[in-house]
Amino acid sequence: MPKNFIKLITICFAVALFQLCKEDVKIPADSFMVSGTIKGLDTDYMSRSYRDAEGNRVSDSIFVENGSFSYTAKIDDTEHIIFWPNVERTIKRSGRGYYPAKSSQFAFLASPGNHIVFNGEVTDFINAYPSGTKANEDLARINSKIFPLMNTSVNLLLEKNKLKEDDPQFKVLEDSIKNLDKEVIKLKKIFVMENPKSEAAAWYLSDMMLRSQITNDEAITTFNSLGDNLKDFPFYRAVAKRVAGIEATLIGKTIENFITNHTYSGDSFEFNSLRGKYVLIDFWGTWCGPCIAEMPKVKAYQEKYKDKLAVLGVNQGDTKEQVEKFITPNNYTWTHLMNGKGNDDFVLKFNVAGFPTKFIIDPEGKILHRFVGDSEESFAVLDGLLE
Repeated sequence: MPKNFIKLITICFAVALFQLCKEDVKIPADSFMVSGTIKGLDTDYMSRSYRDAEGNRVSDSIFVENGSFSYTAKIDDTEHIIFWPNVERTIKRSGRGYYPAKSSQFAFLASPGNHIVFNGEVTDFINAYPSGTKANEDLARINSKIFPLMNTSVNLLLEKNKLKEDDPQFKVLEDSIKNLDKEVIKLKKIFVMENPKSEAAAWYLSDMMLRSQITNDEAITTFNSLGDNLKDFPFYRAVAKRVAGIEATLIGKTIENFITNHTYSGDSFEFNSLRGKYVLIDFWGTWCGPCIAEMPKVKAYQEKYKDKLAVLGVNQGDTKEQVEKFITPNNYTWTHLMNGKGNDDFVLKFNVAGFPTKFIIDPEGKILHRFVGDSEESFAVLDGLLE
């Protein structure tokens, strides 16, 4: 056989093998796949927790063998997904609890049809990052910068928790933590501003707004710089709603009327039905300790000023069954909305970024006050208005 012919066959075989090796795994159009082989991932399984279409909490196990894993699941639209590795050295334990550090999670963006691949290692944090799509390659660029800083910050926090406040090292650690956290936020902001067409940037802007890591003015300016290519991206739409919520919930603004069936009772509710009374809007969840601690006082004020005050609860993060178990025994009988999606996403509509959040509305629907976190001041304000 001529040498040139053998050489040609060899070249053709090599090309065919290369094409076969680089061929993408075929993922169903209604699903995504994520896989990887990670050094130090010495666990039998990882965990994913999410809510199904009915709002019920669902947990999946992602089985791991010799550091390798592969997981496929259905998906309707782009989601930011995390896996908990269940590797003990990554769990930031403090006393009986632990800090849910982002640097201890496998984090990625999944869209229908995606195959995401992780590379890296597990040390005392997840030093492993996604690829396979432009969004995940962008996410990997920022996460690989900030995860080591976030891990150092939480490790210092664990050390600080072991000290008394009068220990000289306590203040040193506290300052170091603050500086690290500021640097992380700075890097996030730079990433978003420098990547206005990136889906990962839109997700990070949404996340920073949710965590109050960016001022309202910064958020509006940054949002206005995002590319038109992102307008159908779910996290762009979420930011758009928050930006609209910033403007709609400024002190002095009148709340636009809305009608919803997304109530705990299932009955239709119209906001303007509360006109003529002052309104206390209370954003809460059973998972929120301060929210639950203030509920008896909310009830007391509803009863104290029943002729002048209406209370409107907005629950985030619970199923109707969980709400039922909490409000029925305690006789918290005011109207409760269940936060949903689209027009029923009241958290975005009111730009709520912390729980509890309370609004005081006047009888004409105008916003008088907004309180985030410990709301003791809100009750004093109600006394001043209603006594």
